[in-house]
Amino acid sequence: MRTVGVFRSLLVMVVLALLVAACGDGGGTTDTTEASDDAGDTTAAGGDDTTVADGATTMAASEEMTELTVMLPVDSPNMYGFRVADANGYFEKEGLDVTMEFVDGSGAAIQLLLAGTGQIASVGTGTVAEALEQGHDDIRAIGNTNYGSVFFLTVPTDSDIETPADLEGAQIGISELSGGEVPVVRGIVEGAGFDVETDVELVPIGAGTALAVQAIENDQVDAYGGSINDVIAVEVQGLDLRTLDPGDLGEVPALPLVTTQSVIDADPDSIEGFLRAVARGAEFGQTNPDETLAILMEQSPEQFTDETGELIFEAVLDLWMPPEGVLFHEQSVESWEHFFDIIAAEVPEGTDLDTVIVDDFVEAANDF
Repeated sequence: MRTVGVFRSLLVMVVLALLVAACGDGGGTTDTTEASDDAGDTTAAGGDDTTVADGATTMAASEEMTELTVMLPVDSPNMYGFRVADANGYFEKEGLDVTMEFVDGSGAAIQLLLAGTGQIASVGTGTVAEALEQGHDDIRAIGNTNYGSVFFLTVPTDSDIETPADLEGAQIGISELSGGEVPVVRGIVEGAGFDVETDVELVPIGAGTALAVQAIENDQVDAYGGSINDVIAVEVQGLDLRTLDPGDLGEVPALPLVTTQSVIDADPDSIEGFLRAVARGAEFGQTNPDETLAILMEQSPEQFTDETGELIFEAVLDLWMPPEGVLFHEQSVESWEHFFDIIAAEVPEGTDLDTVIVDDFVEAANDF
């Protein structure tokens, strides 16, 4: 596994000069911004339909749109597939009026989903595992956006902790107790033969903030578990970190898209259309990184006040690319079982992963 330090290499991006201003519905939904002409977009003259990036034709303005709310765990460049699908009109082409709600982590996202606040959530695999353990057997994993670990357990480069076997008695900083990194941290600790409740202490210190850096520098914690966003944010503030190997997470679905069986039953066409739009956004980002970076800078400029945003974007492009021979959103029972092995957990009793993992939409979602 590559170390986190490689993310400190600067990404030099040429930002497009022309972006069409975002437009909103005034009802608190996320703005929709059409991609720039340089990204291949054109507007059809004299018609109701609009041609956007890659030749996609949006729904006519008079046609009724289906409202769909998706909870995203963080506003980060790692959400680029959703941002591009919004900006390039891919959601609209599917007849969807999508509201993106950026919430406070995977735990909040899945709680809001289960409360019926929205129809889809993007969450860490470990968060899904915890929800299944709590008996939420209506959860369905319908797709995936990141392959490989999005979460890391790190130590300062000069730390005496060389491997997870050195963690006994350590205080481990985490973003929060419900953070998506916690199952991975627990797995690394327990995989080394320690009890996470008695042999180490998990200490909430924040998600890549100056307070997190201070806690690490002042030896208030010996190690730091966080997302790729958190780790890069800490490094940008001048603290070099190295990762402790969690094992082979290279092909594990790291950010599943989840819904409930009741939502699928109510409107499977909208689920399929949503997944297809996100897959198109993912592919666009892989083949048009400069244009994608420009879209992100336009839609969430606060993420790019320093080099952090570009470094995160550079790092997550690889995570969005499925392993060779795997389609966008594709996941398997075997890959989920492997994740449970890595985090030293059992598949919850009574859970049938063949039921939890719904692959009915994958092939259609890649048909664009």
